[in-house]
Amino acid sequence: MKFFLVLLMSFILWNGSLFAKTIMVKNETELIAANATAAPGDMIILKNGIWENISIKLTCNGSIDKPIYVKAETAGGVIIKGKSSLQIGGNWIVVDGLNFTEGYSLNGNVWDFRVGKQVANNCRITNCLIRSFNDPNRMVENYWVAFYGKNNRIDHNNFIDKTNLGVLVAVILDDDRSRLNSHKIDSNYFGLRKPLGSNAGEIIRIGVAEHCTFYSNTQVVNNLFEHCDGETEVISIKSCGNLVRNNVFKECQGAVVLRHGNNNTIESNLFLGNGKEGSGGVRVINEGNWIVNNFFSNCKGEGFRSPLALMNGVFNSPPKRYLPVRDAVIANNTFVNCTPFSVCEGSDSERTVSPQNVYILNNLFYSDKPAVTFQYFDKLDGIYFKNNVVNEKIKKTIDNGFDQKTVVLTKLLGNDFPSYTASKANIDLPDSIKNQVAQRLQIGFKNTIGCAGVSFIEALEKQSHQLGMHWNEAVTKVQNNTPVVVNCKDAAAVYQAINSKASNLQIVLTGTNYLFDHPINLINQTAISSLKQNIRFQTNSSLPYLFKVAANKRFELLNCMIDAKGLQAKEFIMADSTGECIHFAIVIKNCTITNLTNNSFLKTGRSAYADSISIHQTTFSANTTTLFCMNEEPEKKGYYNVEKLTINDCVIENQKGMILGLYRTGVDESTMGPKLFFTNNRITNSMHNDAMLDLFGVQASLLQGNQFINVNPNNTIVRYTDNVRGKHLQQNNSLQKSGKIEENKFVTNLQ
Repeated sequence: MKFFLVLLMSFILWNGSLFAKTIMVKNETELIAANATAAPGDMIILKNGIWENISIKLTCNGSIDKPIYVKAETAGGVIIKGKSSLQIGGNWIVVDGLNFTEGYSLNGNVWDFRVGKQVANNCRITNCLIRSFNDPNRMVENYWVAFYGKNNRIDHNNFIDKTNLGVLVAVILDDDRSRLNSHKIDSNYFGLRKPLGSNAGEIIRIGVAEHCTFYSNTQVVNNLFEHCDGETEVISIKSCGNLVRNNVFKECQGAVVLRHGNNNTIESNLFLGNGKEGSGGVRVINEGNWIVNNFFSNCKGEGFRSPLALMNGVFNSPPKRYLPVRDAVIANNTFVNCTPFSVCEGSDSERTVSPQNVYILNNLFYSDKPAVTFQYFDKLDGIYFKNNVVNEKIKKTIDNGFDQKTVVLTKLLGNDFPSYTASKANIDLPDSIKNQVAQRLQIGFKNTIGCAGVSFIEALEKQSHQLGMHWNEAVTKVQNNTPVVVNCKDAAAVYQAINSKASNLQIVLTGTNYLFDHPINLINQTAISSLKQNIRFQTNSSLPYLFKVAANKRFELLNCMIDAKGLQAKEFIMADSTGECIHFAIVIKNCTITNLTNNSFLKTGRSAYADSISIHQTTFSANTTTLFCMNEEPEKKGYYNVEKLTINDCVIENQKGMILGLYRTGVDESTMGPKLFFTNNRITNSMHNDAMLDLFGVQASLLQGNQFINVNPNNTIVRYTDNVRGKHLQQNNSLQKSGKIEENKFVTNLQ
């Protein structure tokens, strides 16, 4: 009997799960108490409902075979709103099923794998959602997920619509507790990150420049990245020994960038550009990085966003710049209908060191239209090309290392998939590289041309539809957005219509005289039009602005003939300059604006950011003002105010003042914008004491079909200033009795 009791007690002590508790909590106080008493194997259940302004801090400790679970009562049923966050600073904790929406983290990150100075180890967040959990001020920087400690994991989560500054997922290597960490980021859905208008729009960043020599050993596997357009780096790797495998990148305006650090592996990923502008693949910097068995389809990025870009390095480079490419392997990849890849990319007076000891082997390039294999901007003597195959439509850039062959086409994902079977395509690599294969690659190097084939691609693409959380978000009933049309005969009627707060307001100006006595804040989608009669805008005192556009809203001014002679407003239209105004849009079409005497017709202001501003078929006559002021971002951080500015088919006459100031300062190279399309405009009898169009740091511009007649004689019409490479095109512009266009080396005159 005594022996039996001893065995029983031993079994009970060994199997602590017999005493595991299930603890239901309904508020923060109860959660704090449950965390303080939780033991290995316990389960803390958060009751369904809205948890608002909550700081979840978990410091309990489970064990390898008995983790502590912190779960929603029903996955997705715990809705976390307001100023809220989740911090984990314990061990062997699993968080499951939380729904972060309609809020933001007040002080710091949304999810942190640490509490204070206590880091988490062996913890996991799964089956959760973060959607639009953004600080109202887009210039406030934070992360949605910050990794510290070791062996932590996020999996089967959805991350959607981050709009403020800051990397979405950051792996931090501050000290030895967080290095050699073996974190895992897998089976997640990352979606819809619009262009940020600055740097710090990455989805994932592993390390920072100061820690680039440390090994992180983080795995990014089996994730779907869709419409991740925040900046040029979708994934930014700034440490060593990381793995990016079996991911799908769908229509992302950016690339996986090996920015700093060595011995990283990019293997068996799908890059599906689908013809989207700026869709890229992999950018290579530093030493010992491998790009193997990837499939690139219809990736249309150029320069840094090329399907494959091998960068030039800086001689004796500091960590924050560009260390030269060394000992890279690019093998068994397939490129279908992509833009040319780029070698010695970024070559300039600083980046003078070309890649060395680089192996480009057994890759397949296919195009159904005439194309070239790659572009290069410096010496190729350090690159070894062998057994690469191109089809008949592709012109070989160099003779050696590329064989022009007929390829076999197979239908894949609705497109033609090329394959080529070679009688012999041995991987010709030194033993020092071959000896790393078992450790670094899942399938090894193949003695065939191109990636692993149709079955591999179909399986990975099919898997991508099953990633993310395992529950369906509650469908919010779509608000009725039927336009509310209001006829307004005077200013009082306009104010009354604006105060109605209709979500889609269309104001029709039926009168001829509008006397405004205070500014108009456009907090919803608003269109103002008229019956094409002459209209006078006036004020009885000075106003800071007449119209101000709010965040995420659209303002249209249509078919209005406005005489602003009596209008005392510093700005006619402006965007909120507090930092809250992000992704707004403005359309002005078929209008006439005359006799405006103020600071500017349209001013974006600091920290404001528009997806697009479009001015079409509009006449600006006898105005003494700056027409378009988008030049008030003085920090040299690459900030700017509009992604795409279009001024088309307009007439500007008797203008006194600048037409356009469009700025992007600094030397950051992470964005595609701002982009300017100034086309088919007629400018006459206009003057300014400086350039009429001042373009500073504009990334891309098109000046086409414009007429300048008696514009700024003996002065400057257009000035281009570029601290980094821009792409400026001019075609069919006519200058008569006008000043000069100050071109630079980035301006191309088309025939």
